[in-house]
Amino acid sequence: MSDPNLIPMPSSIKNFPGEFDIQLISSIVLKNNSKGEKNCAKLFQGYLKPIGHISICSIKEGQENQLHIELETSYQIDNEGYSLVIGKNDAIYLRASTASGLFYGFQTFRQMCDPSLEKRKKPEITTIPNCEIKDAPRFAYRGMHLDVSRHFFDVGFIKTYIDMIAFHKMNVFHWHLTDDNGWRIEIKKYPGLTDKSAWRVDRRHDPWKEGSPIKPNESPTYGGFYTQDEIKEVEQYASERNITVIPEIEMPGHTSEVFAAYPELSCNKNIIPVNPGSYWPNVDIFCAGNDDVFTFLENILGEIIELFPGDYIHIGGDEAEKTYWKTCPLCQKRINEEGLKDEHELQSWFIKRIEKFIIKNNKKLIGWDEILEGGLAPSATVMSWRGVHGGIESARAGHDVIMCPTSHCYFDHHQAAPEFSSDAFGGYTTLKKVYSFDPIPEELSKNQSNYILGGQGNLWTEYVQTPDLAQYRVLPRMAALSEVLWTGSGSYTFENFYYRLIEIEKRFDQLDWAYAPGSFTVSIQPEFKSRDKGFYINLTSEKPDKTIRFTTNGKDPTIDSTAFSGPIMINQTTTIKAALFINEEQAGLISEKTIFAHKAMGKKVKYNNMYKKRYAGTGAITLVDGITGTKVYNDGFWQGWEKNDLDVIIDLEKVDQLNKVSIGFLESHDSWIFLPTEVSFSFSNDGISFELGQKINVKNGKKNGEPNRYLVEALGLKTQARYVKVKAKNQRICPEWHVGAGEKTWLFCDEIVIE
Repeated sequence: MSDPNLIPMPSSIKNFPGEFDIQLISSIVLKNNSKGEKNCAKLFQGYLKPIGHISICSIKEGQENQLHIELETSYQIDNEGYSLVIGKNDAIYLRASTASGLFYGFQTFRQMCDPSLEKRKKPEITTIPNCEIKDAPRFAYRGMHLDVSRHFFDVGFIKTYIDMIAFHKMNVFHWHLTDDNGWRIEIKKYPGLTDKSAWRVDRRHDPWKEGSPIKPNESPTYGGFYTQDEIKEVEQYASERNITVIPEIEMPGHTSEVFAAYPELSCNKNIIPVNPGSYWPNVDIFCAGNDDVFTFLENILGEIIELFPGDYIHIGGDEAEKTYWKTCPLCQKRINEEGLKDEHELQSWFIKRIEKFIIKNNKKLIGWDEILEGGLAPSATVMSWRGVHGGIESARAGHDVIMCPTSHCYFDHHQAAPEFSSDAFGGYTTLKKVYSFDPIPEELSKNQSNYILGGQGNLWTEYVQTPDLAQYRVLPRMAALSEVLWTGSGSYTFENFYYRLIEIEKRFDQLDWAYAPGSFTVSIQPEFKSRDKGFYINLTSEKPDKTIRFTTNGKDPTIDSTAFSGPIMINQTTTIKAALFINEEQAGLISEKTIFAHKAMGKKVKYNNMYKKRYAGTGAITLVDGITGTKVYNDGFWQGWEKNDLDVIIDLEKVDQLNKVSIGFLESHDSWIFLPTEVSFSFSNDGISFELGQKINVKNGKKNGEPNRYLVEALGLKTQARYVKVKAKNQRICPEWHVGAGEKTWLFCDEIVIE
């Protein structure tokens, strides 16, 4: 007998012969008649109402055809865990040591029933399999984030979002309530925040990065905020579903919307209309030298603390641009008076001062990993988003960590190939990639790993204007993350998860939850090793049971083309075209890659300067895998260096005649990616002494032009060598005309071709 289709999959399932007919449930029996048991019983009673009224009682009257709910703190069941036995004595037994455990046991029972019950309809199928489930989560923190600053979502959708979180046995709702594009919570002491800071001019018709500023005599009309009564309503709704709400109030940066109402709290004291679109670099910041700022923030946090009974307050702390702090007399005075080294330590001082207030009010502080800069506040919890490095550093220092790296947990990123998808913030985070996430980095020891509380999926809403699109971005990636956080990474294969997801999506349909169909794109990837003196290409997709058909003759694949059955050997320049075929019809667009066979393909590359892990391409083989990147920086085929130069040596394994070396670079000014200023090619027979072959100067293309792949070629070399050194100088700093003037530049490279 196969396991039931559950997500997240429980820790343990034992299947027994036979089935239990839920139509036969005559009553729900409470062992202790406690509040937790009563609340759980009402969930079952309401869910099973289409089948018939089921009474709730505390008298067993025998056990047959009864649903027994037992909450005992003495049970040897982990916090949030439960035991669910179906069919024993022709009854159902749900046991837990906490009320949350009972709630999650109900969610499991719910997923075992016919999906039509989600619409409160009488189901055609009323049987569920007999089994024994013992279950508990791997991680205590299982969160979902929602940004309501960029686009405001009403209370109705917030409750739906909470329902989605609860369905997946997640237990934290991180509510991003303030940011540059709008303040979203009523603060009684500062009405200007909702009168002015919550509203901006409507630029929804413009691309996010191109929203035009407010015009003279134009009134802000787009936005909104939650009243304190609405906050209490949402908090109660979440509490009933065992979800902790963590409010985020940004500081010291991402605060320009505040200065629409209270400009005196900034360094330059200017009134700033709430920005209708992209705002980067976000230089406007709370003045760290002004004591009135801390009075203001403490008054706000005082009201926030009263509204949210959970343990945590999130204060942001990310992307705090310190340009104005460097020139502000008050901030410089603060640095001198406090004996601080620089503006980074000033940020640390700022965060620590806020932390003292939060601790005094019996709360804990959470911040994005930038709060590490200048020294971490003593008891702060770090939310590691810029990769995993911040989490590793924090855990090693004995601080609690929540993992949410952009690589796996940013659901505003594309979930299908970027070149084939609608607008998103960027990135490429497929369902399969989310499912591969492990919140515990391998660099941590067992003891250090104990500081990893769990993980979180983040939905930023620059490109998410409606509730349907918010659901579409989140689902089904939330399902993948929920299983990682509850069951544990690697417990099941992606294929196993995928087949269960197909059944769970039937439930999404009944609930009218929008969800993405996933990626139908065929991924064309190099094998990471050579074998049989050949180089191989692998074809994969997120649809494990669907046929991939491909061609190597330049023609588009059809139903008659070769079905992929294993890695394809490449020994000459080859164009591969591939597509999924479902029910004998092409599904999705055709993927196409040309694999350029050349002398360096598959050879060893030595990196004198390592690329950033965030932009590692396909790993060490990226520069010699025969595959060039698209014009999308995060398509998985580019490697990136932040401020550093590219400096690599390729070992061709033998001395050979070399006539040409070329290298591809990406230019994408909107993403801080610039061409190198200079590229040099040097050659050696021993790998120690190199002779310069050619040096080529490179100039920037059109300012803020469209993304562009730029090829640098060293032609007519006529040299013999075994080793080839390629160096490319990073511009290092964005030029004055760029919106990020003074910021670090990126250098992106895809392939070094040697002929």
